[in-house]
Amino acid sequence: MKYILFVISLLASVVVHGQYQLSGSVRAKQSGETLVGASVYIVELKRGSTTNAQGIYTFEAVPAGKYTLQISFVSYKTHILPIDVRANGRHDVILQPTAFSMEEVIVSGSSAKTVVKESPIPIAALTKTQWLQTGSTNLVDAVSKMPGMSQITTGATLSKPVIRGLGFNRVITMHDGVRQEDNQWGEEHSLHIDEYSIDRYEIIRGAGSLMYGSDGIGGVMSVVTAMPNESHGLTGSVLYNYQTNQGLHGSSVNLAQHTNKWTWAARLSLKDAGNYQNPADGKVLGSNFHEWNYNGVLGTNRSWGYSRLYFSSFNQKINIIDGLRNSQGKFMQYNLDNNGQVVGQEADRTSLEKPRINPANSQFLQNYKISSNSMFFIGKASASAVLSYSQNHRREYGNVLKPYEPDLYFFLQNLYYDFRYYFPEKNTWEITMGSNGLYQQMNNRGNETLYPNFTLFDKGIFVFAKKKINHWIVSGGLRYDHRNLDISPLYIDDNGKFQTQPSPMTSERFGGLQNVYQNITGSLGTVWKASEQWTLKANIARGFRAPSVAELSSNGEHAGTYRYEKGNISQQSEVSWQGDVGFSWENDAWYAEMSLFSNSIQQYSYTEKVQNAQKQDSLIAGVPVFQYVQGNAWLKGVEASVTYNPSFLPAWRIMQSFSLVEGRNLTARNDSARYLPFMPAPRWIVQLKWTKNQVGKYLRNPYAMLEVEHTFAQNQVLLAYNTETPTPAYTLINLGFGTSFITKNKRTLASLYIAANNLFDTIYQSHQSRLKYLDVNPATGRMGVFNMGRNVSLKLLIPINMN
Repeated sequence: MKYILFVISLLASVVVHGQYQLSGSVRAKQSGETLVGASVYIVELKRGSTTNAQGIYTFEAVPAGKYTLQISFVSYKTHILPIDVRANGRHDVILQPTAFSMEEVIVSGSSAKTVVKESPIPIAALTKTQWLQTGSTNLVDAVSKMPGMSQITTGATLSKPVIRGLGFNRVITMHDGVRQEDNQWGEEHSLHIDEYSIDRYEIIRGAGSLMYGSDGIGGVMSVVTAMPNESHGLTGSVLYNYQTNQGLHGSSVNLAQHTNKWTWAARLSLKDAGNYQNPADGKVLGSNFHEWNYNGVLGTNRSWGYSRLYFSSFNQKINIIDGLRNSQGKFMQYNLDNNGQVVGQEADRTSLEKPRINPANSQFLQNYKISSNSMFFIGKASASAVLSYSQNHRREYGNVLKPYEPDLYFFLQNLYYDFRYYFPEKNTWEITMGSNGLYQQMNNRGNETLYPNFTLFDKGIFVFAKKKINHWIVSGGLRYDHRNLDISPLYIDDNGKFQTQPSPMTSERFGGLQNVYQNITGSLGTVWKASEQWTLKANIARGFRAPSVAELSSNGEHAGTYRYEKGNISQQSEVSWQGDVGFSWENDAWYAEMSLFSNSIQQYSYTEKVQNAQKQDSLIAGVPVFQYVQGNAWLKGVEASVTYNPSFLPAWRIMQSFSLVEGRNLTARNDSARYLPFMPAPRWIVQLKWTKNQVGKYLRNPYAMLEVEHTFAQNQVLLAYNTETPTPAYTLINLGFGTSFITKNKRTLASLYIAANNLFDTIYQSHQSRLKYLDVNPATGRMGVFNMGRNVSLKLLIPINMN
């Protein structure tokens, strides 16, 4: 009876909130003019709006409570305004012109929200407008230039995020509050998310295990889908993207509608691209792809909180770059001759100029996901609940004799949950408790097997607290994780092929594995606002990553990678200790920040080439063998940026950033093995940018940008067993410009964004490009395939507004 009374009182406390209207104007400080199209966002409710032609924003049916209002506009300093909604209210805001802003509110990895400058862990964000101004070729490429970020690439299409030298399963990707699980252990396994649907990127540089569990020792990349604008009537946009190098045509149409209680949005996106090119290789055979996606959200906003249902479908077909060439340096491809024999032939003009998906050397990637995300107000407290189910289909084709049958087919199912309780703020204490976890099941459906079937169940609990004491902010927490892993046996048949099921024609090769991995992680940090100009930060964190199934049990050729991978059944969990110290300084014209970090990882896992008794590459069926090994590692580095916006030239900004990370293998037995593989080279970026609020009557937010991107030589490489080679330095010049076209009544007709990357068509190889290690070109003597040459991107965004 007491339990029933408790539940009734709890439900009563949930529904007693009133609902009110929230509105206001947004103006510029110096001129006093209204700012049309300024973004206004209620952080806790995840509700957004924009100012109309009169500079007014409006939110209807806002539940009573305390919230954070974030107001931002191009070329103005983001304004953070705490509000207490108890009745219909008006909050007018004046924005200060600036070329930079570090006041963004981040909701990933914190208790409920945090301002970037108040986080002891380095955090950065990239908005939709910033993405539109880039010439990115995929989702990860868009954030790869941010401090501490880089990418492992397989051509221009496939990229994996790397944070401070750590990638693969060491970086967690969150998509609308749900862990993105799409077989991310592979070097050529990209993220299966529609790039055009992303409204905001949030990057946490440092251990993200506290909020999201095992695998977050490198950091977290959170991507957030745009919610419908809080304006009645049908709204949306049409985006068209053309890129010259690959002949990429991309388009995306979204429609949305909002009422006081209900909201919905839907999007359809298409991409089609040919082979990319550069002066060294010409057209690179096998670099084309085709992609089609649809996604959306249905939500309701009520007095008790909100609830949203997300759905998404990602579909991509990509050819595989193998780098095979004849003595004249022409790309080769395998076909069947008239006698049904496999022969290598020079790629014809159609395969290079107008390529199609090759059913014998390609990948077909699909990801389906449905999730719910809800927030409930319980008196002055609140609680959130996230539930998700997803399917990931990864088909890899590599057999000319069976072109439409996948060699490898990983069918991965995921169930994810995340429950959190946010205690009422009291005496400047903010406390969050929660639990999240993941259930996975993977089954092989292809003709071959790289690693066995498995089931995995992660579950964890955590507590996080933040306290403000005068000019100090102290935050931290603890977490306990528990993983159950059950790997099925693996069998081998008379033809030497691995099978997942026993039969009279097979013998057992791998007996299976059942194991439990558990650990305690934590984080503690502080921020000291020493003055209006100076902010100092420090943080220490303990991270944990259980070994992946691929690391434990791989034993087969990985189609599309030209590698035979062998796991290590004795793999241990990685445990990291990471320390961060940093500062920021700013005045009206300058902003500078620097972060230093040191990350010690026990049982760091990586792959290295296996050599035979003659000290040559070990081969199985002509494919080089790579073995998973472990050792203690130490990564250290620095990230720094300086921005200058002179008061006498307010439209101009010059920004410089520098990133460096060094990774050492502390258990190496000789000098050739002392460095960790795939470490990004040091990078220095200088950008000069011009922006204006309006030029004339019909141009709003015009901008122009010149960027110099210099990547230093990477000589700290894993030389042992011919695993890596040094990479020379290179410099790229990039340009960008664009504007929005408006009518006399200040309505936006369209926005144009043009970006030119690698303007001078420089020949270069990124150290983190997997194509760097493909076969030598016999005609030039150059090893591998080079990165993309000059690429001009044009984006045209046309808004839809049927109010």
